[in-house]
Amino acid sequence: MSQVFRAILIIVSVITFFYIARKLKKSQVEGYDAIFWLVFSAVLILLSVLPGIAGTAARLMGIQSTENAVFLIIIFTLLMRSFLMSIRVSQLNHKIRLLAEQTAILEKKLHDLDGGMTEPDKAYERTYIENSESAEESEREKEAVEEVVAV
Repeated sequence: MSQVFRAILIIVSVITFFYIARKLKKSQVEGYDAIFWLVFSAVLILLSVLPGIAGTAARLMGIQSTENAVFLIIIFTLLMRSFLMSIRVSQLNHKIRLLAEQTAILEKKLHDLDGGMTEPDKAYERTYIENSESAEESEREKEAVEEVVAV
């Protein structure tokens, strides 16, 4: 592995490690995601500091160039991560759809209980405004409900 490639790999990995650690500290990233990126950058640092590991892995995989083996490992790892994230997104979309359906059912029931005095899509909004402590809080809640309904 060339010195330039090792230096670039170390610099990018260290920057990534500290960036993710800072985001985790500020609670801007979930622990599950942060752990993946911290371990991933630590492995890249390890591969660049100890190039013998990458060379051995390249020989075991039948790859002549150590750099190609490192790129292959990185690409495979990121493809697997992308696949796992697709699964998570699909599961979350399913949950959102279920929540929207349940909300619609509850709004319909509330509309029926009101005796048709309110429109079904406005029933939750009217009930919440009557019970809210402040107008600002109700505005935030209305925006959140509109975002969920839009999805």
